Amino acid sequence: MSLIARGLWISAVIAGTAATGGCILAAAGAGAGGAVYVGDRGVESVVAGPVDRVYEASRQAFKELGIAETKTSTEQDGGVEKRVLAGTITDRKVTASLRSQGTGTHVEVIVETSAVTWDKKFAKQVMEKVVALAK
Repeated sequence: MSLIARGLWISAVIAGTAATGGCILAAAGAGAGGAVYVGDRGVESVVAGPVDRVYEASRQAFKELGIAETKTSTEQDGGVEKRVLAGTITDRKVTASLRSQGTGTHVEVIVETSAVTWDKKFAKQVMEKVVALAK
């Protein structure tokens, strides 16, 4: 693909994703789905592995990044298992929401700095740590 064609393709992808909810591709090769997506408030990916393993990886990621756990929850919704892990670090609230998706686990990480602002860069760090620890 030529440089011009590649630039046009990237522009089309960004325009298309902006029009469909604002998610853009942030990094390739991260999870089972192959990408970490940056949304309006945080990041999400499909991580290879069952919810139990990804949940434990999330707890370990929180610990290694200095995030103090404040809340956990688990629920079953039909055949879908859902778990939430919440914590705090300095002036930020971190939430990792997990749900089973096929043979993997859909993970969304949101880092709130206030009711209307989010730290997507730190959310991406948390996600990358979860993905690495879930392997």
